[in-house]
Amino acid sequence: MADAVLGCDGANSLVRASIGSRMQDLATAQQWLVVDIRCRLPLPAWDGVHQICDPQRAATYMRVGEDRYRWEFRLRTGEQPEQLTDRDRLLALIAPWTPGIPEDELHVLRTASYTFRAQVADRWRKDRVFLLGDAAHLTPPFIGQGMGAGIRDAHNLAWKLARVLTGRASEALLDSYQAERHRHAQQLIRTAVAVGAVMTGGGTGTALARKAVLPGLSRLPGASHLVLSAVSPPLRPGPLVSSRRLGHPRPGTLCPQPLVPDSDGIPRPLDDLLGEDFTLLATAPLGPALYALVRALDARVIHLHGPRRQQPGTGGAAHRADPGTGALVRWMGSAGAVLLRPDRVVLGTAARPRPGSTCGDDLAATAAAWAPMLCSGGRAARDAAIVATESRDGG
Repeated sequence: MADAVLGCDGANSLVRASIGSRMQDLATAQQWLVVDIRCRLPLPAWDGVHQICDPQRAATYMRVGEDRYRWEFRLRTGEQPEQLTDRDRLLALIAPWTPGIPEDELHVLRTASYTFRAQVADRWRKDRVFLLGDAAHLTPPFIGQGMGAGIRDAHNLAWKLARVLTGRASEALLDSYQAERHRHAQQLIRTAVAVGAVMTGGGTGTALARKAVLPGLSRLPGASHLVLSAVSPPLRPGPLVSSRRLGHPRPGTLCPQPLVPDSDGIPRPLDDLLGEDFTLLATAPLGPALYALVRALDARVIHLHGPRRQQPGTGGAAHRADPGTGALVRWMGSAGAVLLRPDRVVLGTAARPRPGSTCGDDLAATAAAWAPMLCSGGRAARDAAIVATESRDGG
């Protein structure tokens, strides 16, 4: 008997059918032809991803290996994949990327027809049976987030399920999985649909306008940030995402991934230093209320600035100097401490204290809402709830 079932069985999921879940359409489906070709000679094309914004034949090109290349071509209304898979027709389609390459060097490895759908399941869980990845949602490829969304599902669910199965959290914690991921995935899919329409929709006039406008938009200050924020929207307020704006960083947003020196001074991605559980990033001394939360969550504490020394009461807390860019400290803004969930989502922030003071009372005061869900019983959980209540009431 399994403790839980995770349905990661794709677009035609049997697990989804078994729990009575159905897909909801967010946009009209599109059929595309995928072509994989091997060529020992390097193609005379940029190695990045090419998106062809042609309303007559939208296409994507990318290098996917040392000698392997992939194209995706959107089929026209009424067109069948078999009409494009003849070798002469295929070579004509990829000709813009292969000038000067002998035809006998182009080896077709695979052709496959895919239907790009924009769908999200109406139900992601029944008891301890869950849907993840394509079983839960399908997105067009225009912002390259299909696999990323599935990984986020797994990261969101895995730590919650582990905490429940080991008796450290209540079963109610599992209710937050669909509440957090469904709306997030839905927003991401709608963004992909909108980007696809901007890139490939319309007629000849629209295509000419797009060709004139898009290059200029890409050079506007802040354009990249807007695109990335659309790809990674914050989680909506819920049991683990406070609606109170206590400052920056905002609860429900992702922590960045800068390089941070390890104990030997070697720069490593932040994820490598955080481990797999809760983490408190701090730039200020911590008060007793915040330490109670740290103990309740068994969180790791990482101090990001100041001399390399132990502060009283920090136990085995690690000290890390933020690298010269100061990216992490800048991201923390006015916060003296940021509490991260195991999936790198901000759970809460504590304001930077006045000189000579400690931080954490404001963060501890919000813990009464979620500590019972994350900490099932135990002295540490009770202590955290008591301290949170006292902090909230000004005791």
